[in-house]
Amino acid sequence: MAAPSTLLAFVENAVTDDSKKGVKHLVDTRPNLKTIPPQYILPVALRPLSVSPSPLPVVDLSGLHGAPASRELTVRHIKLTCQEWGFFRIVNHGVRDSLTEEMMRTVEAFFSLPWEEKAKYASNDVMSTVRYGTSMNTPKPHVLQWRDYLRHYGHPFSTSFYLWPDRPQNYRPVAKEYLEEIWKVVMDLVGAISEGLGLERTYVEESMGEVTQILAANYYPPCPQPELTLGLSPHSDHGGLTILVDNGVTGLQVKHDNDWVSVPHVPGSFLVNIGDYLEILSNGRYKSVEHRAVVNNIRTRISIAAGHGPQLSASIGPARRLVERDGEPKYKTMTYSDFMRDQQSSVSRGKTALEAVKSVIS
Repeated sequence: MAAPSTLLAFVENAVTDDSKKGVKHLVDTRPNLKTIPPQYILPVALRPLSVSPSPLPVVDLSGLHGAPASRELTVRHIKLTCQEWGFFRIVNHGVRDSLTEEMMRTVEAFFSLPWEEKAKYASNDVMSTVRYGTSMNTPKPHVLQWRDYLRHYGHPFSTSFYLWPDRPQNYRPVAKEYLEEIWKVVMDLVGAISEGLGLERTYVEESMGEVTQILAANYYPPCPQPELTLGLSPHSDHGGLTILVDNGVTGLQVKHDNDWVSVPHVPGSFLVNIGDYLEILSNGRYKSVEHRAVVNNIRTRISIAAGHGPQLSASIGPARRLVERDGEPKYKTMTYSDFMRDQQSSVSRGKTALEAVKSVIS
């Protein structure tokens, strides 16, 4: 493997203006592409291996709205999945399949726009309200990844809605309705998570203040050499809860018990994962989960993630009651915007941002 400084220099020299237009532009303009450009090739140690599929725990959310005993069982199930996996599937979530399908079609239509139209939303600012780009979020030099993305804030809509893409014409109303429905699901979940931690049902929601909702739509076109690259490198999410759905093309892999497992698609369900904020708030009881995206040489994969974390100005740290039980805080207190900026700017993802804020206990 090349030394990090050598690899970085190579990447800086290899990345061209054409690369910055993204992988969809690359495959559209080079239909006979047989090999990937060198700037997308990962060192051998970082390349994805073939892994086995694994069923995730499945939580039926209808139990949260049933009799008290039914809710108690569902809360206990969510608690166990957060402790043992941190990544689970939800069914009976209340979001219409037709809305999810329309959202997927609308996102696909956005990525099918001419590059010049999408480039209106390009930015090097990782905190930009609306951002179109390629590879990882950071503009720092890195081995490129086989992904284009659209990322923008959702709730509170008054601060971002008017900046969202206006093409395709139905993007704004469809995305708003979708994010509103996802919001309801997340509020159900954070209430159950609060109870599972032995806190008041409203604790997590209130701790986040004016919740920051971020949509990230990812586009992974067919790759002629998928074994040499990644769609998205291993990382944990910076927020509290992420709700994920895809177009039925397999590509998500999750790290569980130090092994990577492939997550199959199940129609009508959503995937939920714990993010760094909930690991911090729970004082380590719940762990954020590393996950990554692999690509294939046949079909385009599209995924839509809706992340939910505290308001950007919020001071985040372990819940006081949990610290009292544990006798010590396991994480430092900081502002969410600082943590998010550090996480989004890093080229060595994994859980490096979270490791940096762990308290040093003597």
